Amino acid sequence: MASKLKIDPPLLNSACPWSTTIEDIKALYDCPYTGAVTIRTSLLEGFTHDDAVHQYVFFTPGTTIPSGTPKGDASAATAAASASPPASTLNTLGYSPFTLSEYLGYINEIVGQRHLGTDTPTKKPFILSVTGTPDEIAMAYALIANAAEMDEDLRLAMEVNLSCPNIKDAPPPAYDAAQLAEYLEAIADSKATYRGRMATPESVPKVGVKLPPYTHTAQFEMVVAAMRSPSAQSSEPGEGCVLDFVTCTNTLGSSLLLDDALDPVLNSESATGIGGLAGAALHPLALGNVATFRRLLDQSPETREVAIIGVGGVEDKQGVERMRKVGAHAVACASALGRYGVAVFEKMTKGD
Repeated sequence: MASKLKIDPPLLNSACPWSTTIEDIKALYDCPYTGAVTIRTSLLEGFTHDDAVHQYVFFTPGTTIPSGTPKGDASAATAAASASPPASTLNTLGYSPFTLSEYLGYINEIVGQRHLGTDTPTKKPFILSVTGTPDEIAMAYALIANAAEMDEDLRLAMEVNLSCPNIKDAPPPAYDAAQLAEYLEAIADSKATYRGRMATPESVPKVGVKLPPYTHTAQFEMVVAAMRSPSAQSSEPGEGCVLDFVTCTNTLGSSLLLDDALDPVLNSESATGIGGLAGAALHPLALGNVATFRRLLDQSPETREVAIIGVGGVEDKQGVERMRKVGAHAVACASALGRYGVAVFEKMTKGD
């Protein structure tokens, strides 16, 4: 399958706490085993992060979490993992405290260092994960496209996160057909607006959506039907769906961990401790989502060129091979990045 999205080597991080700061992003960019860098999901105006509410913990499935297990921000969770690395994660996180404009500034700073001869001269794509209303997504695309237009050294893409399960009173839009259609139409309009302004068709920033886990046939068919609808088609004849890729899957919501006193391990906006499940415990469901979407996308010319970034519980070479076998164009990780650091990508490449 020819892909609209070029990631070589086909490994990257997914949007996560460990792609938040400029130091995080630069380490991922400089890693020779990543073919792209995904930046933590941002808003136009930023997100109010609160360590007392937005938390993260590593755990071993099927066990009670000891009281006092370190949790909170990503650094605390990483410290706990390094002492006794379990396989899975639960988080009640929201989005990045940094704005999209700040991230574009970070990217300019990182790529600008190439001209000073201080870093490996590479041109990896940056995938800017964003969220907001359809109108805000259109504005986000305008910012990203303008940045790409101003500097030909920037390879930028936009991932629209429609799947975070942790925002109170804001269920993931990708579970709702009407909301999903609105976002796809906004993306189509944005790409059509900038197509005529960019130097070449290839320089138009690629766009994808980050999807939640789906569990039954009607959900998968709903997403693919939305992608095949006339309003989700490219303005360029023969190009098919306006999406260049889908990222699947995000965390599985409505998950809960209890400590040995049978109290919730994490805090949350809803005060229930319920959050998103990720890591090894999610891997079989993630594989199933990738396999199902690849099969359905391949059934129609409108969608067969859409690439899949497979995410969920991958932390070694065998996990990468499983994802690639079921149809992932590229493979990303989050929990494993938090557990092992950037060195995980060498492990995922060489199998050491």
